[in-house]
Amino acid sequence: MRTRILTLATLIFALESSVATAQSLALPANLKSASAALVIDRLLAGREVLALNADQAARLSQLSHRLHHDRGRLVVTGLDRVPGKSIPRIARIKTTSTEAFREASALLTAEQQAKAARLLDSAGR
Repeated sequence: MRTRILTLATLIFALESSVATAQSLALPANLKSASAALVIDRLLAGREVLALNADQAARLSQLSHRLHHDRGRLVVTGLDRVPGKSIPRIARIKTTSTEAFREASALLTAEQQAKAARLLDSAGR
């Protein structure tokens, strides 16, 4: 019984800390409509402030390059009915700035993530 209570308490603590971390790493509102590549480029421009090591800078550069040349992924949005068959409606969905920021955050340490959020917030004003 004690083991279950301790396990449950540990899970609740981990969940609360991950929610708090996710909220603190939210992309500033002024950049939500910006292109995904712009967000990564701003992080790369502040590499000295973020104290990025060579590997992190290289991975962010690769991410930026991929986002600049990203044409979007194809998604079936529905079906058009034609007598005798169905034809899929297809749309291109580009990577959002929030998704790009999450990808970039995965490459950074916790301290760098906090600095990145402040850097992006100040750069957008």
